[in-house]
Amino acid sequence: MKIRTLGKLLLIAPLCFSFAGCSPTLECGSWVFTGTPSGNAFPLSSAFTFNPANCGKNCECSKDVMIQMTWVYDADSGTNIYASDQPQGGRSDANGWNIDRVNGAAHGYYGLQNDGTFYSGWNIPGANGSANTLFDRPGGWGANTYFYAVDVAVCFDSKTCNNRILGYYFWSYILDNNDVGQKFITAPAWKDLDTEFQSALAAWNKWAPTSGTENDGTGTVSHAIAFPSLSDL
Repeated sequence: MKIRTLGKLLLIAPLCFSFAGCSPTLECGSWVFTGTPSGNAFPLSSAFTFNPANCGKNCECSKDVMIQMTWVYDADSGTNIYASDQPQGGRSDANGWNIDRVNGAAHGYYGLQNDGTFYSGWNIPGANGSANTLFDRPGGWGANTYFYAVDVAVCFDSKTCNNRILGYYFWSYILDNNDVGQKFITAPAWKDLDTEFQSALAAWNKWAPTSGTENDGTGTVSHAIAFPSLSDL
């Protein structure tokens, strides 16, 4: 990630949030985000309640779930940094965004374990009128780190609108010079982040067949599993 890209992100994000200067992404429902930094960690929950009437659509989704992409930047070194399971950003796109997962998880859906079940401590799936809730607690990064995330609600089980994206939400925090977390921006996402999400999906799908054996403690899979084609409802 080049410094000029960081500058663009830091400039656009507050402008979009404060002055409605950017077009919103699709939002077929409502978001409730809660979280307060504690030390250098950020315990949080991000909940989306699907209501297709919000965007003039029809869809009966019996299960919607989250996918989360993240972007982490070390301002001291001027480079993106990544979790230990992807050295040098092995599954990231050209701008440093990547699909978040735990070590050994074959799936990129947040909280989907290798045995095919969702771990409720990470993602409680939703449905029409019922909240789909993601739980996260990023931390352990050094001082002067920027942590950005976009949560994307996706219909996971439906006869009519499977694999359709229902909404996007941006949240972030910054670690200051003393390595203390400060909440930055939490708001529904804006255009360009949806395009970035598609780029992060493509990076995951390119990496998945080469990942090698994945074992998250619930099951073993020969390699990570690619996403199907996902598009806005």
